[in-house]
Amino acid sequence: GSWWCVRTYDSSYTGWTSVERTTLRSDNSVYAQLTLDVGPARVASMARKLGVRTPLQVNGAFPPAMGLGSVAVSPLDMASAYATLAAGGIYNEPTAIRRVILNGKRDDRWAAHHRRTRVVPDGVASVVTRILEDNVRYGTGTAAALSRPVAGKTGTTDKHADAWFVGFTPGLSTAVWMGYQGGEIPMENVHGISVSGGS
Repeated sequence: GSWWCVRTYDSSYTGWTSVERTTLRSDNSVYAQLTLDVGPARVASMARKLGVRTPLQVNGAFPPAMGLGSVAVSPLDMASAYATLAAGGIYNEPTAIRRVILNGKRDDRWAAHHRRTRVVPDGVASVVTRILEDNVRYGTGTAAALSRPVAGKTGTTDKHADAWFVGFTPGLSTAVWMGYQGGEIPMENVHGISVSGGS
């Protein structure tokens, strides 16, 4: 893995860290630098390959803060991207219908042939999955732990305006978002707590 020397927004110095450690701590400073190093257009390209269909350009350009979640993406897009990781790096077009039973028999006439495309090497998907499993074991996603393997990541925007948990088991990918569709309204006192992705 790559290592970065991290200086936070308040100019405190946390030393050298890895992407794995920064994921478990939910430290966005490394992801901000990583997005700049890789390039926002490449980050957008990978998001698209993974399953994000939301337009990621703002005023004709990919914003450098995109790697921190500055562009609003739908829960379906997030679940789709994580499902690609769960499938070992193979993208499957999302579908809302699993099967149709007509008069007691399966009716496959509705089924479209979905495109399955390898977009990430399985080894890369495996490493990302392991890190996201560790995040549920002892990182920011411990509230999502189950009695079977779970991988996932929390997310919280400034002032608690949006809260996310996106994750997967081997057979199911899901995205949970809490916020207000009308705008970024702080959720700092919902049933007595400030809402975050981990809550």
